[in-house]
Amino acid sequence: MRMIGIGLMGFLLAGVALLLSTMNVLDQGRAFIRHLADEPQLVFEHRLATRAEGTDAAMILRTNPDHPVILSGFPAYQSVAFTFPVDARPTSGYLQIDATSQVLAGVEGVLRISIHNARRGEVLLRSGQAGRSLQIPLSPTDFAGDQLVVSFSLQGTGPQHQCTQDGGISAVVEIETTSAIFLALDAPMTSPRDRVHGWGNVARVAWPHWLKPDEQARRLVLATQAKRRGLGTAFVAGPDGALDTGALRTALGAFAEPTPDGFDGALAQSGANAGLRRFHRKASWRTRYDLASGVAMPERLDLDMQFGRLMGNQHWALTVTLNNRLVFQGHITGAQAEYEAVIALPLDLQTRTNSLEIVATTTAPTTGICDQGPELVAEMLPSSRLVLGDAGLADPLAQVHAALGQVGPINVAVRGALSALEAGQALEMLDQVIPLGAPFKPAGQKAHVLVIAPGNAVPEISADAPIWAVTHDTGTGGVNVRDHSIDTPLIATGLTLLVMPNATVLRGAEG
Repeated sequence: MRMIGIGLMGFLLAGVALLLSTMNVLDQGRAFIRHLADEPQLVFEHRLATRAEGTDAAMILRTNPDHPVILSGFPAYQSVAFTFPVDARPTSGYLQIDATSQVLAGVEGVLRISIHNARRGEVLLRSGQAGRSLQIPLSPTDFAGDQLVVSFSLQGTGPQHQCTQDGGISAVVEIETTSAIFLALDAPMTSPRDRVHGWGNVARVAWPHWLKPDEQARRLVLATQAKRRGLGTAFVAGPDGALDTGALRTALGAFAEPTPDGFDGALAQSGANAGLRRFHRKASWRTRYDLASGVAMPERLDLDMQFGRLMGNQHWALTVTLNNRLVFQGHITGAQAEYEAVIALPLDLQTRTNSLEIVATTTAPTTGICDQGPELVAEMLPSSRLVLGDAGLADPLAQVHAALGQVGPINVAVRGALSALEAGQALEMLDQVIPLGAPFKPAGQKAHVLVIAPGNAVPEISADAPIWAVTHDTGTGGVNVRDHSIDTPLIATGLTLLVMPNATVLRGAEG
């Protein structure tokens, strides 16, 4: 009897398994759970159409699409911009924001979205990792300008049971690169400059494998000119979805010629360093400056500060660092409001890219890491500035700039076949090697800058001036420059730029 019961039970279990596999119950259950977990897409302002409808539609990416937009901690702020097409005008559309959040338990926070400083949408943060998507239909006033400026604000409070010396980070929100505006247009978006706007002010350069060296030189020069006009650049390994030489040249005509920025040494007249700071414990003012071709090096810092008065016998401590090296340290009494200092900046500490940081701290006592202390105020006054000296940067790259600055239009040539990735590296190197404001063009019979693809022999060269070999510096992202005298043909194991202001190629220059 027991055997019969076991047999019936086995038959029943087999039948249930067959039924489940036939009905695909497990897959349907997983789909149901996913459906419950999926967040509904939020749509704000129902008074307008939520879709960009029309015969001609387009998706516009934000400018600098490769730059991450991340908000960390409370509060946090970021902003992005979308450039509208010019030749094809929008008639309607909507903004779609895709965001991924990582939030600790116990956080109460909100992601706030504003357009032209007007609040247009909010999303509550939930603990854990989640993706949210929302749509904001655009009104006619949103299309009035050339750009749509979208601001993000992360507001809230973290868990109250934890306290760290730095306050901790309890929420991180990333605005995904899939965020875009979707437009209905009155005409197809086909003009080169509209396509550049649609790609997020990025010039996508077609770079198929069959391009000859002279054509590669043309597109490389145009791409470098696009970068100097403030556009992003990307080389696409194929002819589709990108600009050829003619379209790229047409697109550049719509953007202003670059003008070298003057370096007047002002630190706090505008920008992030301007205005009053409110803080606890310490505040810092950072300035980055580049010593471009022909710019004199700062010899001193004239620092003018104004501090809030402190209680009792408390003091202010002020430190100044240049490229992470201490150059000044001072103490100010808590009763002293204004402070002036003339600080020497050693020339041997300065490089092509420099970072100057001023940090103010106090001796205000605290009872523990959860005690932030009183609110403090301080300001770097607009009169603070870097005072330029007479000496210029004397590194090898400065010598290259000086030599190329004596040439007329700088001729650029390519030897060998560059891949799309190598073309992007060559562009970055050309942008650093060619002096700002100097004209440059594809080479004819003579090249002043020769881009040599990896694995190609360096040609024999006759010159009555120095020759430099320039390679990429993987550590700093800059370039390595060395004097190069050619006795026998050498092999460029990596991408190399040969700079020869007064050289004539004798043999082996043909690409």
